[in-house]
Formats: sequence, C-alpha cells, structure tokens
Amino acid sequence: MSVLGRGVRNAFRNVTRTVAIVVILGVTIGLSFVMLISHKAIQEKIDATLASVGTAVTVVPVGSAGTTTPRYLTTAELGRVRRLPHMVNLDEALSGGTKVDGRPVTVVGTNDPTDPVNVGASTLTVVAGKPIDTGGDSDEAMVSATLARRDDLGVGSTFRAYGRTFTVEGIFDSDTAAGNNTVIVPLGTEQEATHRDHEVAHATATADSLVHLSAVTDEITLALGPGADVTSDIGQADQALGPLDSVKSLSLYTLYGAAGAAAVISFLVMVMIVRERKREVGILKAIGGANRPIMLQFMAEALTFSGLGGAVGLVAGGFTAGSITSGLVGRNFHATASAADILGGLAAIVLVAGFGSAAASYLITTIQPAEALRSE
Repeated sequence: MSVLGRGVRNAFRNVTRTVAIVVILGVTIGLSFVMLISHKAIQEKIDATLASVGTAVTVVPVGSAGTTTPRYLTTAELGRVRRLPHMVNLDEALSGGTKVDGRPVTVVGTNDPTDPVNVGASTLTVVAGKPIDTGGDSDEAMVSATLARRDDLGVGSTFRAYGRTFTVEGIFDSDTAAGNNTVIVPLGTEQEATHRDHEVAHATATADSLVHLSAVTDEITLALGPGADVTSDIGQADQALGPLDSVKSLSLYTLYGAAGAAAVISFLVMVMIVRERKREVGILKAIGGANRPIMLQFMAEALTFSGLGGAVGLVAGGFTAGSITSGLVGRNFHATASAADILGGLAAIVLVAGFGSAAASYLITTIQPAEALRSE
C-alpha cells in the first residue's frame, strides 16, 4: 500500500473520533464559508445602495418654501459653487407661471433642460425634436407632451407667453402631472420675462463621484453660508448603510475567527494523533524509515480529515448562507455561492490541512527511535 493510501486509511482507524473531528471541522469550515458568502452579499448590497444615491446636491434659499415672498439665490453666488473642485455640473433654475392660450401653465427657466428635477419629476424624456439651447435668452421652448396635445403644438409650432412668441424646439414627457403641465425655456429668458435678473430659485450641483459627494456638499455649504439650504442623499445613504457596515464587519471577523479555529483544531488533532503513535513512528524510523514518507502519511491523514470536514461544511454552508445572512441583516437577502466562493472554500480547506500537517511534520522530525521505544 502506498504512503498516501496508508495515511487515508489511518484517518478511519477510530471511526468515532473521525466522525467527531469531521463534524467539528465541518461546523467551523461551514461557518467560514457562510461568512464569506454573507460578506460578499452585503458588499454587493452596499454597492447597490451607493449606486442608487446619485451624486446630486440640492441648493435652495433658506426660507423660500411656503412663503408669499420667496427668496432667491444669485448667479454670482452660484458662480462660487461652479468653481469648486470635483464639480461636473450646476443646473440653475427659476420657476414662474403664465398662460398659454388662456390656460395657466408653469414655466421653468434652466440651463439644463433635461434635468427632471426642474419639473418636479424623476424622469424626463425628449420624445420629439431636441433640447433647447440654454446659452442665452432666446425664445426657444420645450413643452410637455400633454400640453402639446392639448394646444395642438408640434416641433416648430409657436405660442404666446409673457407677451413673446416662443418656438417649440422639443417635446418631452415626465412621470408627474406637474411636470406634464410645464414649459421649459432658457434661464436667461425666464429671468428677463419675470424681471428676476441674475436670480435663481434653486440649483442642483453634481459631484464627479460618490467618493467626493460629502466633501462637495460641505464645500457648497461653506461657499453659500447660512442663506442657502444644501442637501444631498449622502446622509440617507449613511443611515441605510450603517447597519450593513456593522454586519459586514461582524461577518468578516467571524470569517477570520472560524477559519482560525478550524486551523487550530486541525493542528491540535494532528498533535494528539502523532503523540498517540509515537511508538509506531519510532519503530518505522528504527527499521530505516525516512522522515519524508512518514510525514506524507500523516499529511494525507490531515488532508482526509480536512477534506471530509470541508465537504460537509461547504454543502451545509451553501444551503444555509441565505437564511443566515437574512437573519443577520434582518431582511430578505439573496446570498448564493459562486464558483469563486467555492474555490475560496477549497483553498481554506487546503490551508487548514496544511496547518495541521505542519504540526505532524515538526513532531515527527523530533522523535528519536530509541527514545520512543524506551518511553513505551
């Protein structure tokens, strides 16, 4: 029988002990596997939450909402914001009201006509024509599809508002009733028509990344002072991510602890086995057996224990990862084992077996045949 075969057979010398070792290693390796999957699933949830936050910062004058005499920001103030680092866009808007064909509509002047925030919506899609040029105070306009149908307007049509004639350059659709009762014109045009030169009702700044969102929010607050209310979704994201970060840390520490426990258990088991067979090792060395084949025999035994324990742990962990992760987070969580996770689990099994084998290898080299036989 080969050295490796003898080592595998030796792992089953004492069936009761083998079962106990496999169960203990299975629990620790399985827990490591579950925590590995949980850690990855939670990180994916964190990434998805951050991606949903966006990088927009809303800026409005303090005390402007719900008053009969609203306050305004100025283009000069917002010019300081535009020059801040990590800024990629600043959408300034001014809202007003007028009548088109005798019926009241909301008019929004903006330098970003495709931003849905300007019309109180979450989506804005140009369904015909093109966005207006907002570089000056032209008489171009975008009208909602609802208004276009109501007033029989199309791309190239004209209508009267503010005592001026506007040409429809584009038709858009939004996901709110208010947005679908809106006309969009250049910011300069709305400022001139409402006699609000250089005034802005609200602005939306866009940071270049989520990494800089918090810093951009703070810089805008500092640049505009107490007269502006500056908000972003980073606080909401932090509140949502707080529990996830805690569970992520817990899963990582548990992963390290369980993997370390499996390695220590394997180490101690092999120390016990080598000490039990000290006389056997002494006899093998006395009749000319070299350290290397004896080490390989015990390494095969350690690998058998770890392999069986790992198989039990990987199967159990794969079935329970989702429910355990959901229990940790307190919500339904989809956690499954990928090929990379399984490879990681197999690598952990090899490391655990290697750690246990190290104990056997070291002890075998220290056993002297005469001393082993005399001690018995």
